Amino acid sequence: MKLFNDVLRQLPLLCTAGLVHVTAHAGDTTQVYLGEGKLNYDGYLDTQANERLFALYDSLKAKPKTLAIRSRGGPVVLGMALGEWVHAHQLDVKVMEFCLSSCANYVFTAGTRKIVSSHAMIGFHGGLSSKEVDIGGPKKREYDAMTVAEKAAYQAAIRRELQPQHDRETAFFNRIGVRQDITTYGQEPRFDATVMAGWTFTQEGFASFGVHHIDIINPPWKPRLLTVDANIITLKVH
Repeated sequence: MKLFNDVLRQLPLLCTAGLVHVTAHAGDTTQVYLGEGKLNYDGYLDTQANERLFALYDSLKAKPKTLAIRSRGGPVVLGMALGEWVHAHQLDVKVMEFCLSSCANYVFTAGTRKIVSSHAMIGFHGGLSSKEVDIGGPKKREYDAMTVAEKAAYQAAIRRELQPQHDRETAFFNRIGVRQDITTYGQEPRFDATVMAGWTFTQEGFASFGVHHIDIINPPWKPRLLTVDANIITLKVH
């Protein structure tokens, strides 16, 4: 099926797509640099940006302890690669504005300490353990025309194809000591997905998932998006 093959090529993006579009457009450039003693990553998660960051760190005699990041997200495999690297190097993660989608799933959660401004937004919208892949873009019309049974079979085929990445995600969260369902919590039926583009948590809510050591600059922490148009709801954790 052509639609299935087309979607498979996009799988690294689809599982966390929806909060904001994570595909970088022509002319978008992710900036990686050293500033004020910190590593800085500004832009979409990107293969070349990850490589530049790793090379920059290796080149420095005095190793930075903090990664400051401002990202709308990107392919899940790149998010996990960056998160695994952050965890292996025991780096703190600092977010002054926003860390969304794959950035929230895998980079923020991996930090030894998490430093946030009083308005920093850590936004989630799904992960590799999501029950359904969000079919968007030009393929959505074709998918929407399927019968219920066809959609179920289609989603099952995609989940089978995603299994190796899902297993990697499970191992990642086990390694960092964070509950994997932090990436899918807002997709539970009791939440109204029609009124939110994504979700976040209070400091106590994050702790319920195993995300500890969050330091807030000038508390209280009241997350809000200043430059991204997306309705992200703070969910209570039961």
